[in-house]
Amino acid sequence: MVGKQRRLKRLFRGRERRCLLVPVDHGPWLGPVDGIVRPRAVAERLQAGGATALLVSPGFARAVEPVLSPSTAIVLRVSLAMGLAPEVTQETPVATVDTALRMDADAVAVSIFFGRGGESATMRYLGELTERCSRFGMPVVAEMMPPEEDAYDGQAVAHAARIGFELGADIIKTNYCGDVETFRRVVASSPVPILTAGGPAKESGEEGTLQLVREITAAGAVGVAIGRRVWQSDDPEGLVRRIHAILFPEGSTP
Repeated sequence: MVGKQRRLKRLFRGRERRCLLVPVDHGPWLGPVDGIVRPRAVAERLQAGGATALLVSPGFARAVEPVLSPSTAIVLRVSLAMGLAPEVTQETPVATVDTALRMDADAVAVSIFFGRGGESATMRYLGELTERCSRFGMPVVAEMMPPEEDAYDGQAVAHAARIGFELGADIIKTNYCGDVETFRRVVASSPVPILTAGGPAKESGEEGTLQLVREITAAGAVGVAIGRRVWQSDDPEGLVRRIHAILFPEGSTP
């Protein structure tokens, strides 16, 4: 579909067809934590550094609309987990494909956290969502997280990613397992692009984040979806600029 292809081209940029996605959708789960208290300010800094896409909730999207560049892709989170609700194990649907279309989003995102319980209902929702989105050419990003005790296990990460693909997702967001060769097999086992959400800490601070980006790029991932490590750093704009240089060595993201 023409609409889907145009949206995917906004998400995956440059000659490398990569994505520098920064999630700023943590508010419902964590509250107004440092780094995202002022939505417009953080959106401006992330874009100035070279973020090519933002992952946002519907409210965050409305708040930052005045400062969004037309070239910045928007991934709209249509399901959220509320941190104040003690019974929460999975996310709850909070927005529709119609909402994403009205907001001119380039994709919608939903998560499944294996090992928490309630996965069957969320998988059913993801399957139904991909079917609805296909009617309108709206890409679906599935955040597929293995059980916490196997968060960085290569086989568990590959299995979670594969489930997302089998349910019809266009893009998978999941953990980096910490080893290039192992993650290369994860990437090879998924016929759709993979964005990495993070991985085991080998080094602290910005250098650890940059090393992760180098490794996932070497393994064949199409980009990153790193949030707190970026907007809670001492210099979010500068860190994004350094990540951008790794993902887009040609220096351009048309």
